[in-house]
Amino acid sequence: MTDIKNIFITIILFLSGSLIAYSQNINWVKFSKTLDSTSFANLINPQKYNVALNNLTDIEKWNQDTKINGDSLFNLLSNWNKYPAPKKKGIICEYKIKLDTNYTVPFLVYIPKNYDPKRKTTLLLYFKGGWLSRNKIPKEYAKEIINDNPTFSYLDKYNVIEIFPALESDLMINYKYGYKHLAGIVAQTKKLFNIDDNKVFLSGFSDGGKTVYMAANLTATMFACFYSINGAIISSPYFPNYTNRPIYSFVASKDELNDYRSIKTKADYVNKIGGSWTYREIPNEGHNYFPYEQKILPILFEHLINTNRNPLSNKIEYNRAFNDDNDFKGIDWIQIKVNLDKKPNEIHKTDSVETFWGSGESYNYRYGAKVGQLKARCFDNTYFLTTSLIDEVTIYVSPLMINLDLPIKVILNRKEIFNAKVEYSKEFMKDNFMDNFDRGQIFINKIVVKADN
Repeated sequence: MTDIKNIFITIILFLSGSLIAYSQNINWVKFSKTLDSTSFANLINPQKYNVALNNLTDIEKWNQDTKINGDSLFNLLSNWNKYPAPKKKGIICEYKIKLDTNYTVPFLVYIPKNYDPKRKTTLLLYFKGGWLSRNKIPKEYAKEIINDNPTFSYLDKYNVIEIFPALESDLMINYKYGYKHLAGIVAQTKKLFNIDDNKVFLSGFSDGGKTVYMAANLTATMFACFYSINGAIISSPYFPNYTNRPIYSFVASKDELNDYRSIKTKADYVNKIGGSWTYREIPNEGHNYFPYEQKILPILFEHLINTNRNPLSNKIEYNRAFNDDNDFKGIDWIQIKVNLDKKPNEIHKTDSVETFWGSGESYNYRYGAKVGQLKARCFDNTYFLTTSLIDEVTIYVSPLMINLDLPIKVILNRKEIFNAKVEYSKEFMKDNFMDNFDRGQIFINKIVVKADN
């Protein structure tokens, strides 16, 4: 009887035209509960909506065309606007990303009812709670995250595309696949939908909120702002890294799992050293925010609609205690190689922060002792770098920051170590663009310098 019911529902949706008539008002939560797995998988198949693939062959053709110089390729990529038009909107589509030869991960994307492939659209990733301890993605993951995602009901109102990641422990940012997964699902979504590169946001609740803080600390480049809801900071943070992007914390004063003072004291310190960290306390509420989501989500969405990334800031500060060139790409136009065996120089900074564990005990956190540290500034066709415990700095060059008709200088720890013109590399530019599909951050070449201190 159940099978007959499911078949009947599917026939109504796809054969009778009801989906066409009601596609903008589909109650996805209802379908996730009434359809069996096969029928629901059929409903979220992107091939049905003309958004399974996008033709990107022009990019390689432009790269190979000798009549197109580097400046022209830069402009073509910056103004890329070739995206498939969905046959329907207000839909959820399932995609997959291959993280290695044996591991492929699914994820869902919601296309709001007013999406226009000719116009740039805001993108939000929402990481649900309750997944860090599980070692396998649930079979019914799609139904799970549709029913465990309070942000879902706001997407049409604010015309926001949302990525719903399928999650398990290996996808934590600093675990086996975390960064590759995060960067990959963003880039893949950008190749299919016209995303505003300067309006990409990461949000999460509980375990997802922990992931938000870690991404903000290690890999902020893609995002305009980070929103954590009742999340905790579970690793030793590099506080200067938090100054590169705004952070917005929603913290329940009676959270049973995390003491509110743990986040408040850290936010206060980051603001003290030049960051932009908004701490918003929700009085008399507990950890599970679903019953009081209206106290959080309207504020979150209004904030993100009015927030934009500065993709090419002329000032960056970046700290790290490890090397992982394949995954953690630094921040924006800077990458570093750390050497903790060196002796710290006079610019090396350590400090103490009076803060709290999530369990409520106070402690003095001393940070910076064994950490590679870099401060970078771009001004007047010159990169000014100061480093400590660093062997090498890679600078990614943008013609929006530098006049390529003039020599570029690099001053490292007060010494001029580079003074030359830098040319467009079409191959470098193309590869960098295809990796990230970020029209707001297209780099045309790189400068690599050694730090001898």
